Amino acid sequence: MKRFLSILFPLLLCCSIPFTDVDAQETLGEYAPTAIITGPDEIVVGRTLVLDASSSRGLGENTKYRWYVEGIPQPISRTVEVVYTPERIDTLAIRVVINTTINGEEFETEAEKIIVVYARKIVLVADSTVPREKLELHQATAQAQGVYLRIMQPAEPTLPVNTEEVLSKLLSEQRSVIPGAEAVVLWTDGITGLQSLLRATDKDDLLKQHIEGQTLMLITDRSLKTLARTVRGPFSVLNPARILITRKEAINPLIAAENLSDFLQEIEQRDIDFIAMDESSLVIRPWNLLASLVNYMLTHGVSSQVIVLLLTLPIIAMLLAFFKQIIGITTFGLYTPSVIALSFLALGWQIGMAFLLFILITGYLTRAVLKRWRLLYIPKVAIILTVVSITLLLLLGLAAAFSITFNQDTIFVLLIMSTLAESFLTAKTEEGLISATIGIGETIGAAWLCFFIVSWPALKSFLLAYPEIILLTIFVDIALGRWTGLRVVEYFRFREVFSHLQEE
Repeated sequence: MKRFLSILFPLLLCCSIPFTDVDAQETLGEYAPTAIITGPDEIVVGRTLVLDASSSRGLGENTKYRWYVEGIPQPISRTVEVVYTPERIDTLAIRVVINTTINGEEFETEAEKIIVVYARKIVLVADSTVPREKLELHQATAQAQGVYLRIMQPAEPTLPVNTEEVLSKLLSEQRSVIPGAEAVVLWTDGITGLQSLLRATDKDDLLKQHIEGQTLMLITDRSLKTLARTVRGPFSVLNPARILITRKEAINPLIAAENLSDFLQEIEQRDIDFIAMDESSLVIRPWNLLASLVNYMLTHGVSSQVIVLLLTLPIIAMLLAFFKQIIGITTFGLYTPSVIALSFLALGWQIGMAFLLFILITGYLTRAVLKRWRLLYIPKVAIILTVVSITLLLLLGLAAAFSITFNQDTIFVLLIMSTLAESFLTAKTEEGLISATIGIGETIGAAWLCFFIVSWPALKSFLLAYPEIILLTIFVDIALGRWTGLRVVEYFRFREVFSHLQEE
């Protein structure tokens, strides 16, 4: 009995020691009181602002609230909500302090929210190709003019084929920024920004309501008339008040002007090119079947990048036919260099080239390992494609580590590229390593030339505006098919024969 009491007494003594505040806080863990402020991040000067702390977590009994505004020492509210009307343009800091009692212990937690108070707001949506320094410079200019310039730009660089998806996701996540804006400026490649907005509103009716009646402004370095032709389809779906297509030099006048009417007069006086699109501009000629089809696809969720890839394929095939028939470049058919050129367009030539080299090297090393097993050709190719697919999976994981993501369309491009290992291995088996290496070098070279020709920005806009132009490639291909003369390479190959013929 004495031994039992000697053990029980220390235990009761330990249990009778009260918890300190720190012990209680650690015991509560993730259930500790946390102040949370919900409400708008920005508001027009003179409008009533309502913030709420009812979403705060872990509160107990006898909860008390105190709201403070920066510069005012006394609390402006002692309830769960605060109502405040800012009277001047400023960046406002509002803080809530919450006192609550949990299990007899009193806790205090606080949170702060920064509110932007503005008289004029402009939203600028930019892709990753626009330097951040330029955007910050425009933001500083706007701040000096008393204008709130809200910039929306992806945090990480994006692949060309992924830009629309990334921007549309950004617009959906930050749709609360659009209301109250005097204008939405889209500074992207071609109509990428407009297409991103179209994709975002297709899934978000509230965002579409915010865009209707809004003024959209497209910034471009391309032909305004050509871009205006591709804007008609998205305009009929988004239904804004107007779409202004202009140059980047118009951003500062937009910031400085008091309203859009003054802005239009200012850029006209400065001789800055612009085209204003409204309902009267919506004229789509029904006899231009391909143009009508492209506009229909653009307004029904098909990415402009995908359409550009489809429209450039006939031009790539025509260029490759010219290189083979007139120049005399040897390639692995037309399919292989076409796929390589399209992959460069979709991924960018640096990433596309890296993936292509990894595919070829992996295929060659796998074939060298399988050589000792004496397998039949078809099962051997199946194993090579399996190893190449695993290599692509590892490369995608490595790209994700560097914040480079690929959408579904890009994955299909990579899967098609993985089949190029078979073309290389077949050529090596039939012609030897040296001939196969020369062939793949000429194939990549031809694809590179095609990429640099069709990646010309003006050509992309022209194809979207006038897709009927690809029909001309058929007549060029017919002319190339009737060519019976010598190729350029053959004049160098048989120059000695030509010199002997001239001597005779």
